[in-house]
Amino acid sequence: MRFVVNKLVMEIEEHIINVPEIDKGKRLDAFIASKLTKISRSRIAHLIEDGFIKINGEICRRRAAKLKGNEKILAEVPPLPGCPLEPVNLNLKILYEDEFLAVINKPPGLVVHPASGVVSPTLVHGLLYKFPEMSNFDKHGRPGIVHRLDKGTSGCIMIAKSEEARLKLSDLFARHDLKKEYFALIKGILEKNKICIDEPISRNIHNRTKMCVNERDGRSSKSFVTVNKNFGKLACAVDVQIVTGRTHQIRVHLAHIGHPVLGDATYGNAAKEINEKFLIPRQMLHARKLTFVHPFTKKECSVESPLPEDMRLVMKRLENQ
Repeated sequence: MRFVVNKLVMEIEEHIINVPEIDKGKRLDAFIASKLTKISRSRIAHLIEDGFIKINGEICRRRAAKLKGNEKILAEVPPLPGCPLEPVNLNLKILYEDEFLAVINKPPGLVVHPASGVVSPTLVHGLLYKFPEMSNFDKHGRPGIVHRLDKGTSGCIMIAKSEEARLKLSDLFARHDLKKEYFALIKGILEKNKICIDEPISRNIHNRTKMCVNERDGRSSKSFVTVNKNFGKLACAVDVQIVTGRTHQIRVHLAHIGHPVLGDATYGNAAKEINEKFLIPRQMLHARKLTFVHPFTKKECSVESPLPEDMRLVMKRLENQ
């Protein structure tokens, strides 16, 4: 099926999914999400509501519809609206590069890849300008992307320069076979200098754009937090190493223990007064370092991103309180 977007004719992806008897009673949105794992749960919800999902030939617009077993589902996935996927010079800063991969110093405020409602150029647009060869692979609007950072998070993000590299790097992340280190400014001070937050995370059933700690249905998530510096009793800087890589993991974990990341508009309401007093511009979270064994050369690589100027400025304000 063909679909017109931004004056370009693009293909609608069609997925036929047979429902086994064992999945009788499951919610429609949850079942489709378990099968179409490259599509976010929120987008699947929109596809259902917009009439792109058919059960036995009939459109179903109810996300919570219960499956009866033995149905045939047709899921039509149109291309994402938004900014056309064209090269844009974003003056990306390269921290490391070889013929297989690169590590980019992502600035805060930059979305990683095109998505519904995103109308500004993304990191992907900048990658197509910096590495034109990337246009030769990936059909999902995410060439080179093997992991993500939130829009408001700065720092190291690794990208693949070929389809072969993308597959190897994706496998590296799937196995958690690399070390990811972050730096954050958080509300209050920790009672201990080192803590482990081992709390499962799932999507918030009341707000599908948010995540939450969920003991019953969450996926295993572990973050190691070490105090770097205290700013009186008001705030502290911490180093965070994550074993898993769940969506919003660090922000959810730190908010859960009562120490939200400063400037976090989604999970940091408890730090609202501090954010306003110290003019904090965005969530104070920085992907500082990636350490990994190169999947092609087999050599250990360690790439570090310097703290951005806005975080340094906030730290000065906290020091001078």
